[in-house]
Amino acid sequence: MVPPPPTNAGHVLPLVTGAVLRPDADVRLDGYGHAWIGATSLAPAAPAPLNDEEHQADGLRGYARAAAPRRAALLDAQPQGCGRDAAALARLSAKSGVAIAAVTGFHPASHYPTGRRPWITADAALATFQRELEGGMREQPLARPAAVAASLGADAPADDPCWDAAVEACRLSGALLLVRLEPGADLAGLVGYLAERGMPGERTYVCRMDSQPDDGLHRELASAGALLGYGGRAFLEEGARDAGGTVAGLERRLEDGHAGTVAIGLELAEPGTWGYGRANEGEGAGPGAALVAVERRLRELGAGDHVVDALLGKNLLTRAARPETMGARG
Repeated sequence: MVPPPPTNAGHVLPLVTGAVLRPDADVRLDGYGHAWIGATSLAPAAPAPLNDEEHQADGLRGYARAAAPRRAALLDAQPQGCGRDAAALARLSAKSGVAIAAVTGFHPASHYPTGRRPWITADAALATFQRELEGGMREQPLARPAAVAASLGADAPADDPCWDAAVEACRLSGALLLVRLEPGADLAGLVGYLAERGMPGERTYVCRMDSQPDDGLHRELASAGALLGYGGRAFLEEGARDAGGTVAGLERRLEDGHAGTVAIGLELAEPGTWGYGRANEGEGAGPGAALVAVERRLRELGAGDHVVDALLGKNLLTRAARPETMGARG
């Protein structure tokens, strides 16, 4: 049996503007988004930047129109030190009307300048994560991050001091742990690691589940109450119904009665997916076009309004809401 969703009376999702979203908000929430990635040219595996502010604002305005009459929202998954700019995200939110939440935490080492993260001990990483969770983000001191991102590659989480720091930061703050699965990630090892440390399933959000073909592990995580993140872009690709594909995996979760344990992220992280070099409108690029296409595919699978609302925002908003602090604005 899947554990019931967490009770979250008095909890909120903090936004980059310093305002908050409450769990009863009527939203379309992109569960794994990228609205801004600053240039990190010295990093060995630096992602292409998304730093044309007016282009990003135009795309987000299209997203807001596609989400209407619900409020458009986005969880930006880029952590500090490798492209996040919470102040730029706040400006984009103001220009577009999209509610944007950001994360603290860590990405793969190759995404940082010189190929090294700025922390080599768990204590150093924990101090950074906690300082942001409690006191605000470095670029936007009046706003707190909404989750702690943790990157899982082929190495065991127990061998990476940033992992222990991320789990402890979540335990101390009540923030959601957002796990980013990299190629070759040891998902089975992650399940054991989190269980050993008493990390509640309902406070864990595992993204990029599409990359993991073992459906038994998907079912195990869902049964433990974890939120599973599937990529919306895969819904738009040929072959998405293949045995290991996103749509097939989602169909199995719905058949298992696990609709409450799934969130969909549009995963628009490259300039091409945001329509750089062409107009956003009418060309199938950007978050507005992606949201319309994903919702259409969900309804083709037979999902009704309640399930669509859950997969495209409600499930994540319920899980990510954390204890409110003084000064937050609704």
